[in-house]
Amino acid sequence: MRTTGIDGREPIAQANWDRVRHAAAIPCGVGAAAMYTLWQLAVEQKGFAHTLLVERVSGSSVPPLPLGYANVLQLKLIMLWRQLSSDPGALGARQSRVQRSIRDRLEAAGVGHGAIGGIAEYQADDLDPRRFYREHARKGVPCVIRGFAGGDLSRYRFAALAERFPDAVAQAVDTVDEQITTVRLQELSEDAGARYEPLQALLEQDERLRECFDLDRVRPYFPIFGRPSSPIVSFLILGMGKGLAAEFHCEESPNWYLAVSGSKRWTLVDAEYSWLMYPAALGDGMRRFSEFKPADDGTPQDKEHFDLFDFAPRAEVELHPGDVLFFPAWMWHKTVNVDDEGLGVTSRYTLPGPMTNRYFRALQMISPDFWRSTVQVVAGKVRGDSAGLEGAGGFNEQELALR
Repeated sequence: MRTTGIDGREPIAQANWDRVRHAAAIPCGVGAAAMYTLWQLAVEQKGFAHTLLVERVSGSSVPPLPLGYANVLQLKLIMLWRQLSSDPGALGARQSRVQRSIRDRLEAAGVGHGAIGGIAEYQADDLDPRRFYREHARKGVPCVIRGFAGGDLSRYRFAALAERFPDAVAQAVDTVDEQITTVRLQELSEDAGARYEPLQALLEQDERLRECFDLDRVRPYFPIFGRPSSPIVSFLILGMGKGLAAEFHCEESPNWYLAVSGSKRWTLVDAEYSWLMYPAALGDGMRRFSEFKPADDGTPQDKEHFDLFDFAPRAEVELHPGDVLFFPAWMWHKTVNVDDEGLGVTSRYTLPGPMTNRYFRALQMISPDFWRSTVQVVAGKVRGDSAGLEGAGGFNEQELALR
């Protein structure tokens, strides 16, 4: 009786195919990173001339603020030097003078303080995939889809997931050893926060875990060449504890966030206003954090030192179980748990759209960590396993900012 492999191939053919995929994984990753860099240099960055000569950092439709080209250019050069020199405080006095100049220009132009608005909201039945792609994904416009996931959402509570997938592993902070480690969900549930602070679990580690959240239903919302696509990577965010807050940060990929347990309050700031967010030069280039520590309302604790933030228009929205929040690459965001837990699934996609932050893309390309992460992710996809995909998340940036 002839047997076949998991995808219908005979065992020998399957073994040969697996060897080919493993041999090609790393070269494919390097090739993908190189092709992306060449495209960025030629098309988006215009040999970095566009990056330095254009004041706006994004192709967003939001109105720009009168920051001043000379001021923006100086901030770009300061941030570039800090990344190259690995000195996050370099040229601090010059940066402060530039920021005072920006503040004076904004006040003279009568720009208002603390403008807070909302974003487009839909009921799940009122926004089909084509309309979502046309009006939001392609244009980089955030939106909320209420009630996208229905049914009995209690099955997504942390205790229920730990019981159903006890051997799935998650990243967690070991508060005794003061380091990030991997822990089984069952062990995290039994620990109940005594030693471990849960962070995130990679959904690609177990097809059953991924299918639990019906991610295939999302595929038509992000078509590539007209065909439904899967996310680059998906994580289950394990936000445990009422009042748990994240610092302002942004990432290099469009994000589809599905709230699955508890409510969470979000604050969003468009990438065009990045210079009012005090972006830090630290990190791997795949994300950026603000330099300031935020209070619960999202404003800086040290308001006098970080006073430009008050000029940044921002949106606030509260997500409840079953709701979806979509936001484009490099959009600044922070979260606060309203309930005792705030679990959610975050999926990152690649899709055509406006350049949401040309300058951050430029810094990304000169980051060794960007190359390493890209090679790991592409290689994992080619091999057909989750090895290397953990590096796409690094750590749970939505709940804990490690610097």
